[in-house]
Amino acid sequence: MTLRLVADAVFTVDAQDTMLLPGAVEVEDGLITWVGDPWQVPAAVGTEVHQLGGLLMPGLVNCHGHSPMTLVRSAGDGLPLDRWLSESVWPREARLEDEDVYWGMVLGAAELLGNGVTTTCEQYRHPDPVTEAILDSGIRAMYTPGIFDVPGAPRNGWEDLLEEACRLFDAMEGTDGRLHLGFGPHAVYTVPREGLRDIAGEAQRRNALMQIHLSETASECEQVRERYGMSAPALLESEGALDGRVLAAHSVWLDEADLATVARHDVAVAHCPGSNGKLGAGIAPLRALLDRGVRVGIGTDGPASNDDLHLWDEMRLAALLARATATDPAAVTSAGALRLATRGGGEALGLPVGSLEVGRPADLIRLRTDDARFTPSVTDAELLGHLVWAGAGYLVTDVWVAGARVVEGGRCTRIDGEQARAEVGQRARRLLGS
Repeated sequence: MTLRLVADAVFTVDAQDTMLLPGAVEVEDGLITWVGDPWQVPAAVGTEVHQLGGLLMPGLVNCHGHSPMTLVRSAGDGLPLDRWLSESVWPREARLEDEDVYWGMVLGAAELLGNGVTTTCEQYRHPDPVTEAILDSGIRAMYTPGIFDVPGAPRNGWEDLLEEACRLFDAMEGTDGRLHLGFGPHAVYTVPREGLRDIAGEAQRRNALMQIHLSETASECEQVRERYGMSAPALLESEGALDGRVLAAHSVWLDEADLATVARHDVAVAHCPGSNGKLGAGIAPLRALLDRGVRVGIGTDGPASNDDLHLWDEMRLAALLARATATDPAAVTSAGALRLATRGGGEALGLPVGSLEVGRPADLIRLRTDDARFTPSVTDAELLGHLVWAGAGYLVTDVWVAGARVVEGGRCTRIDGEQARAEVGQRARRLLGS
């Protein structure tokens, strides 16, 4: 059956940033089959028409997250990244069991979907419960299992984790049309040089995405230079690790040579302004990346360093910081900010999401506009401004992923949110040792 969704406004985020007032989107077999003015093209016989009102737009795309870290939300506040990991996060994560991770990811998925995020790129260990939770929740995900050598890593470290990631990709890539798989070496400072080379090789053989934390803090960059005599991007280039599909999370401390390296290899960047601010890591050079043609999306990072999964805040913060550091109110436009959180994220991940166009997956969200944040809307530009600068998760009423309604009336249809909160609350106390 064809489903037609009609709204007072439709933001397509296509190549022309087309806005329809009113507008409609038709969905069949999980794909968008038509977008346009409902008054000009009547619905075909047999089409199920839903007069939604409000505003329809593509689902948001979270380009970098560790959503199972709902289990350690707010851990280690006030510590720099290295101490935050070693003193607060890793000791708790060493106590994790698969069932803990399942509920952490379920709660994270519920929070993401409730805030209008339809696609998330996740990096975490414990692949079985993570993939199970993704499939159960109804969200679309790019999952890159974490690979690294740190205290608490299972068995023999990165070699076994790489073997596990290969098996997972070969067995589950494309499951249910929503589960996309890749490889997740944690960082240059937590994976040995030969590990980076081997992980990249396995990813490239499968044309899979490799996601890595890159140049997140100044101290990390100093450590890498002392160990290898070059920057992290230069090291990855020397090992052939940038020759495939690569997503570099954070990318805060990139000098001119690093920027050129990232652009030359078409490395995509996941910009995480909230997490970088909370950990005092710095501000990524967003405008410089965009000026060089780098594909950039927005990420929340994990809920332990953010501490929420609210991409609306990240979209605003990314644009505000770019304007402030450039002292230029046009450094990132309203339309540009919306693209970063939608279409730009899809392009960074290499997935056809983030835009309402024929042939793309039917991942879309509805926001109610009967709220002070959308009042007044006198012009189209003001409506766009309200969406970008005042949009919020609480305004999201309905969410569709691959044409399936996974949030209805503000409630997840596949997740028991109350149970997930209870499970995570109980398990988090055990992880803390209390």
